[in-house]
Parts: sequence; C-alpha cells; structure tokens
Amino acid sequence: MAEDKGRGPEDEEDDDKEGDGGATAVLTRLATAVEGLTTAQAKQSEEIERRVNDALAKAAGGEPKTTTKTIEHAPVIEVSDRFVDGAGKPWTRSDFELSLMLFEGMGKITAMPRQLTPPEDLVRGYIHHVYETPGPRPAIVDDKGKIVRRLDPAPLLEWAEGKRAMDSAETGFGLQLVGAQYIRDMWMAARNMDSLVGAIREVPMTDPTTYVPISGEVPEMLFVGESTSASATAYTTSKTPSNRVTLTAKKFTIQQIWSGELNEDSIVAFTPFLREMLNISVAAHLGSAYYNGDETNAATGNINLDDADPADTKHYLAWDGIRHDWIVTTTANGKDMAAALDPKEILRARGKLNSSDDDVDNAVTTINWGKNAADLRLICTWDDYLNLLDLDDVRTIDKYGPGATIVTGELARINGMPIVAPSYASKTEADGKASTTEASNTKGQITVCNPQAYVGGVRRDVQLFFDRIQRTDQFLFELYTRRAFTRFGTAGAAGIYDITI
Repeated sequence: MAEDKGRGPEDEEDDDKEGDGGATAVLTRLATAVEGLTTAQAKQSEEIERRVNDALAKAAGGEPKTTTKTIEHAPVIEVSDRFVDGAGKPWTRSDFELSLMLFEGMGKITAMPRQLTPPEDLVRGYIHHVYETPGPRPAIVDDKGKIVRRLDPAPLLEWAEGKRAMDSAETGFGLQLVGAQYIRDMWMAARNMDSLVGAIREVPMTDPTTYVPISGEVPEMLFVGESTSASATAYTTSKTPSNRVTLTAKKFTIQQIWSGELNEDSIVAFTPFLREMLNISVAAHLGSAYYNGDETNAATGNINLDDADPADTKHYLAWDGIRHDWIVTTTANGKDMAAALDPKEILRARGKLNSSDDDVDNAVTTINWGKNAADLRLICTWDDYLNLLDLDDVRTIDKYGPGATIVTGELARINGMPIVAPSYASKTEADGKASTTEASNTKGQITVCNPQAYVGGVRRDVQLFFDRIQRTDQFLFELYTRRAFTRFGTAGAAGIYDITI
C-alpha cells in the first residue's frame, strides 16, 4: 500500500486550486491504494473501486455512470449490476438467498473446511432484497416449523461496510445462511406457474387440524297469518344453518443430494437452475394434489393408478381432490362421452354445479356453484385442448371474431369459462381412471369446477434448507411444506370422461 509521508505546502496549494477541501487528493490516494492490492484482494474490492471512481468523476465535474428518467415528474435513478439470470432478468430475493447459502455450504465440502467469502456487492444485494424490501424476515425454526427467533441483519451490514470479514463462527451469522427460509419469491412463482393453485382460496393453519366455519343453506322464509289474540300460537322459527370443514395438514418434501464435485463449477451459475427446478416441482405437485388427489391406497381403485398399488409417498395420496369429486364421490356429476366431444356437454357439466335439484324448497336455499362463468375453470388434457381449438364455434372469424383460433392459435375461454391445460391433467382409460400401463390411457377428460368450492390450508409455508453431509463429500438441499385441502360440498365439480381424441 502507498506510504503516507504527510502533507506539505504543495498539498495545501492543490487543495486551494481544487476548492474542494482536498477531496480529490484523498480520493486519488485511495484509488492508488486499491490499485496496489493483490489480485485476490482486488477481486473482493471491485465495489469499493467503483465507488471511488464514481466519486472521482463527480469531484472532477462529471457524474457517475447512472441514467435518470422521469415518471409522472418523479426522477428515478437506475443503476445496473451484474446479477442477472440466463434470460437477462434481474435476480430476485430467492436468488440472493440461495447464493449465500451455497457460499456457506461450499466452504464445508473440501477435506479441510474453509470460509468462502462472497463478493461485497452480492452481500449488499442480499441485504437489500431480504431485509430492506417488504416480505417475511429470515428466521430460525425448530423441527416443527415454529419460529424460534428472527435474524438481525446487523452482522451482514457490518461486513458489507468493510468492518469485518464474514465469519461463520460469529454468533447468529452462520445460521443466517444455513436454514434460512425461502418463501416469498418461490411461492409466488409457484402460484404464477399454475393457475389452478392460484385460484383456490387458502387459510393459515395455526394447528395441524383446523376447522373452517362455512355458511350452510339460507334460512327458510315462511308464509303466516296475522296474530289476532294475546294467546296466539307463536310462529314457527327458522334457523340459519352453518357447518364446518376440517383441514388436516399433510407434509411434503423434496430431497436433493449433490456431490462435492460441484465446487469445480461456478456457484452462481447453479442458482437460476436450482430455483427453476424447485419452482416447477412445487407448482406441478401441489396443483396435481389439488386436482388428482385420491386417498385410496390399494392395489385397485385409485383414480391415478387403477390397477396397481401406488407407493405410499405419492403426492396424490394426501387427500381427495377435485377429480375425485365427480368420478367417485358424486358419480352423477360425471358424463361418459364414449365418443368425440359434444361441446354441449361442457354446458351440461356446468349445469351440474347447481347443488339444488328439482325440489322448489331446496332450489331457493342451496348454492349454485356454476352461476358465474368467469369464476369457473375448465381443466382438460392437452389433447382435449387441441380439439377445443378446432371447434366450429371458435375456429372461424365469422363465429368468434378476431379471437378465432384459426388466427390466434390459442383459446383462453369457452362459454366464458377460463381454460386450464396443466401437465398433470393426463389421459385415462374409458372409466376415467388412469392405468399403470401408459398405452391403455387413450381417452380424454374434461373437468368443470368452481375453485371457490374448495379451500386449501397452509400450516408451514415453503422452506428450503441447505447443509453438508459429512464423510460423503456431498451436500443436501431440503424443501418442506405442510398443506391441507378440502371441499365445501359435493357440487363443486363435474366432468366428462371417455372422450375419443
């Protein structure tokens, strides 16, 4: 580092000429000192050097390399950084969380554990996204998912300001990285990737079993005569029915083990990949559990595996889902098409969501789940969706206007109902159930449901943990969540099966 020999008259003369109290001279010395660092130190000081250069430019009458634009007369400063994913999109909170967890874990993979120090700008980004923006704060949880204490950003802030290096031995420091929760960005991504999951209402669960009160039938209004004497018979009372449904939390997990050879590659490069895979998995499996759920765990009978005993860890065994409602629970709500789809059957399926029957008294007191088309979801296999694109009613401009499928190649709604064709809505056998023999699953299937007829529970939100497995040169990612699902009644869904496609 450059030696400071004190200040002389020349320095004071320079200060007078600059008129800035010697700021330029000090910054120049600091820049020289930074340039004199070793290669390893210089890499860790890139952010400091950038700040020095910006300050020098400003002192010389220039400006830092930022751009300013005006939105509704309010100046907005945009400063770019190097943290972008493969598509050029800025990192999110989850990227910064996972990156620092990787730094902590990678230091333990080698035969002689060592502390890997992340770049200062990475730590600064972590602090901003995790502590300085709205959202849940990182916390230490016990084995039951209960928060023991929330973590304080002070140690990281001190490191980011150059006061001390990261040290996993510091109290409350290593634990900030190993076991940090991974909630907001991941769960939002899961909902955005799966429109069925996002459409089902959720309630927080404070206990493993939660009772959700729901409204029942409306009270009956009676026609009566006038009371004409003091001893007149009291009118018959009407009660307002109510009920409750039970949510029981079920546990889901993803366990991933990686070899120590991962340290030969770039740590940061794995972050978008890991995040994307976990997002896709959570979205697909939770959506499938809502849609395909069937608690039948036997050699025959499960709607997802009709002729084999499913493994006890299959996600669809957690609860009875939406398809189960009309295939098993209320078979009258299912239609055996036994031919190519007749579009009129879609409207007939919607009509079955009216839980009343032909009895007048029942009709005025019960719920019609099919009343509003926009509230419904038409869930179908990919093959069924392609066939819907070719329906006469939506294919040509003269019948469907500029949204005709021959023009757009897509169909968002039919009869006002949003269409969903998720990967977990698969073809089945003629009875509407899936066979263990894939070649036997050749029939299409369509479900019309109202997501508001169902409720999901969240006992433990999505959490991600990271740690090293000793003596095997491996490290472990663990994802956990505890969820529940149930229905309000028996008329929330109807369907069409055995569709020739």
